[in-house]
Amino acid sequence: MKKYCLVVLGLSMFIKMSYAVNSWTTQYSSGYARDISFPDSLHGWAIELKMSGFEGGKVYNNILFTTDGGKIWNVKPTSTTSEPEHYMTKICFADSLVGLLGGWWRSFDTGSPYPGENWALVSTGNAFGTYNLKEGDASSHYQHGGIESIETATGKLFWSCVESGITGSNVYLNGRCIDWWTTIIGAICFIDTSYGWVCCNYKLFKTTKGIDSLSPLYSFSMNDIDFVDSLHGWAVGDTGTILYTDNGGTDSVWDTLTSGVTNNLKCVKFVDSLNGWAGGTGVILRTRDGGQTWVTEYSDTVSKICALDTIYAWALRGNGNILKYNPVIGEEEERLSVVSGQLSVKIIKDKIYLSVPNNEYTNMEHPALAVTLITIYDLCGREKEVVYNGTLSKGNYTFTPNIRTNGIYFVRLKTNNFTETKKITIIK
Repeated sequence: MKKYCLVVLGLSMFIKMSYAVNSWTTQYSSGYARDISFPDSLHGWAIELKMSGFEGGKVYNNILFTTDGGKIWNVKPTSTTSEPEHYMTKICFADSLVGLLGGWWRSFDTGSPYPGENWALVSTGNAFGTYNLKEGDASSHYQHGGIESIETATGKLFWSCVESGITGSNVYLNGRCIDWWTTIIGAICFIDTSYGWVCCNYKLFKTTKGIDSLSPLYSFSMNDIDFVDSLHGWAVGDTGTILYTDNGGTDSVWDTLTSGVTNNLKCVKFVDSLNGWAGGTGVILRTRDGGQTWVTEYSDTVSKICALDTIYAWALRGNGNILKYNPVIGEEEERLSVVSGQLSVKIIKDKIYLSVPNNEYTNMEHPALAVTLITIYDLCGREKEVVYNGTLSKGNYTFTPNIRTNGIYFVRLKTNNFTETKKITIIK
């Protein structure tokens, strides 16, 4: 799942700065996981790659999936002995049913002394109950290629790949060439179907009009990037480097943030404009103020962090195991409290708390803030429930959504002078 971020003037976040260090624990320990994806708090997938020997050896790929947030992982092999050997290392789901699996595979051509090596992408519409190789749309006939990154934004899946022949290399995004003579793929980040960024060949590419208008901006030697909206983004690199931009990366001069470490950082993930993680060789860092200060939350090597909010997060360890985030729930719930004007909003799991306290500065023009609409949307922006439609005066109110399906949603509160959108976790 990708992010929505609405910046509201006059909004203040109450953050408890003296907090206990939260922990990460091993959730799955096969030692073969290569990638993970969690579109919501319950459904998750991982891809395992096991190799026995090198030339002439056997490759085994398993898809792991969970429906309870990772407490129990189920295993499904991706191929049979009659199919080509799959070297699948990337996986991503847009929701609980639609996903992509990528990597490269070997098809044994009797007319050639060596196996052909092609990159491939497989898709599904039923959570990998079955899947199909996207031949004409997303496969090449060049040698030594591979899927490098897959990610989702607002229900749309994007992928990048590289295909290299004798004369050089080309980089592709969703089957379209965006660069050539390239051997280094960094990261891909889209916030919707229009805005996106790609790092490759030590350059930063950006689009504001979809994949057809991706264009290079400038040299950019970073390992990973993440944006929460069209303006605010972070990047991480070697020796503890963390950068920040508030203009969508248009300006080549990014702000340098102090990480406090010299570790090589390989991944970064923000769930909103304040809360994020960075990870890499021997460390997981955490920030609650947009990257101005970082603390070492865990000492372990990780290559990817999946986070839905400040409560639900997972990480892929360098040794192929999967870590689960264990937050101090009381503190994280407190950080979901926001205050705007006279209206106090607190969202804790499946309940929305509103408070309109007495205020001596109430004037005649606006005798009380009127909450006109409280609506819940799913991750694709579809309206699921109108929780309240009316007028609220001074007092305290509690609303319980009637949504029956557990997961991550967006709740939108509209008053006579502002609109605020926040994530909410539904747990029944």
